[in-house]
Amino acid sequence: MGKTISDVIEEFIKSSLDSDDFIELSRNDLAKFFECVPSQINYVLNTRFTINNGFVIESQRGGGGYIKVTRVRDNDNNFLSNALELCDSSLNVMDANKLLTNMLERKLITASEYSLIKSAISPKALNNPLNMDNKLRASILGQVIIELMKKANNKNK
Repeated sequence: MGKTISDVIEEFIKSSLDSDDFIELSRNDLAKFFECVPSQINYVLNTRFTINNGFVIESQRGGGGYIKVTRVRDNDNNFLSNALELCDSSLNVMDANKLLTNMLERKLITASEYSLIKSAISPKALNNPLNMDNKLRASILGQVIIELMKKANNKNK
């Protein structure tokens, strides 16, 4: 199966970030470059450059507007803070697993911790009669992130 335009745009942005922590882009310029509509650029940014995947997006609209894509580094507590915000209300299994994978890749958790947490927030473990799986998942993962933040703060002392 060939690459989609979304795959190509994602690769382009990631390769532009290889040497820097952030890049500023123009949505319209990217759309012209890839010969697609600006909403295609929005789609890629909204689905592939999320905090779960280790990125923060800032956007300024209007004349001279831009999109700033920032890679959140391992030693950056912003990642954990932003991840904690994701756990404010509810978190579906797919987004929770992406967040866990990112924490593993950043070496914030070990492979065994990854497996244990993934099991604890799985649909099978959270099967409950009130159908509140996503809220429970967010709460559990939020507590894990708080503990990781404490651990990171103790390392920096």
